[in-house]
Amino acid sequence: YRGTRARSSGINAEYGIFSHKMWSFCLLLLVGSAASDQQKAAEAIQGAIFGDASTARVYVAPGTGGSRAKASSSRTYQASMSSAAASATASATAGTAAHMMSTSQTMGAMVVPAMASPVYSHKRPSGKQYSFQQLSSMSANRAPQHGGSFYRPNAHERLPVVEQCQNTQCHLSLVMILDSSGSVGYDNFQLTLSFVQTLLEILAVKADEAGLKVCTGIVRYSSRVDVIVDPCCENSMCRIVEQFTGNRVGYVPGSTNTAGAMKVARQMLQATASFKKVAILITDGHSNTGGSPVTFSTQMRLEDNINIVALGVTNNVNNAELRGISGMDEVTKIDYFDHFHDLANILLEANYMDESALLVTFESICALDTSPAFTNTRPREETSEETECNWGGWSQCMGQSGNCEMRRSCKSETAIVDTEVKSCPCPTVSAVSHTGLYYSSTTR
Repeated sequence: YRGTRARSSGINAEYGIFSHKMWSFCLLLLVGSAASDQQKAAEAIQGAIFGDASTARVYVAPGTGGSRAKASSSRTYQASMSSAAASATASATAGTAAHMMSTSQTMGAMVVPAMASPVYSHKRPSGKQYSFQQLSSMSANRAPQHGGSFYRPNAHERLPVVEQCQNTQCHLSLVMILDSSGSVGYDNFQLTLSFVQTLLEILAVKADEAGLKVCTGIVRYSSRVDVIVDPCCENSMCRIVEQFTGNRVGYVPGSTNTAGAMKVARQMLQATASFKKVAILITDGHSNTGGSPVTFSTQMRLEDNINIVALGVTNNVNNAELRGISGMDEVTKIDYFDHFHDLANILLEANYMDESALLVTFESICALDTSPAFTNTRPREETSEETECNWGGWSQCMGQSGNCEMRRSCKSETAIVDTEVKSCPCPTVSAVSHTGLYYSSTTR
């Protein structure tokens, strides 16, 4: 089926064995039973931002990277499917997506169903999660304020402190959390930014159509955590997207302090008054400094009703950690940064858009935007000046099975408050301990 569909202009045209109704039904079975990682990731994002949190729903099949023109020369997507079979499947589904849409609207007994995602579990936020349609009937001026105390990081963590702004009222509060660690690399970080830009443009168009106010924050992290966009500054989406041009969101390599990034994101989401709170984390691997982010992320979901999507990129992600952060039963991931283009196309199709139409619509919205220039200068104190810790030297390079690493700790007067880990080339075996680890007396 997949090979035939990829080689021909359509099974209907070549063999005449499927009616339109049967073809759509068979395609739905294929999409529902063999959803790609990109589809599952799109379901999670689509459900968290636009739909109901308990079932992520994507109504159409994904297109391929080659099926659409790039949105503009500023985009740096370099999409490629991971296998010939995946390419054939994507080509088949892309070719009939529009037909599925029209069929679902004209056939009363044959409505294209949303794919009920299996990725959500009982660990998801227990509070009400609104769809865009529900939010459109609400007034942002009545957005509930944060109940309870506001979270503040400990002084020794050296994290930004985001002051509350409960007078900033919105339908949706969204924070994007972007991994900028050394393993990501400059080029892949640019692909991340391109995807986030597309997602924010989709959100801007959908929010404009529904008459919604969205408060947006952006966190970039590696060893340190930076507030790139403070939601309390109330920048318009047009002003925020402008920051993705001209290398204004720089790449800052280092270790992977995911826990610290989640702590800053929680402050942002508590700061504003909103009906719905969503955090989207994009990371390529294991957190290796600042402690585990799982317990803290669980508190965000259960105590603050924050919906978290943890999107892992590459096969090096810590699956258990991603599940713990998001509360999902399945890991939400894509195999390569290049696959961001496919993921963006799925989200475009799920919201009945294509890249060229999105660009035109977003530019028309921004042409009418008379909001002030971008600012991120709201007073915010830094805890790094209050308490410092002293970093020790790196340990010997040690490891097993070719995976070697070095460690160092940062100590305050009373305790170890931080630890960093980095990979290192395994030394030549000079001794073997009883544990089976090999090491060298020379520190690298």
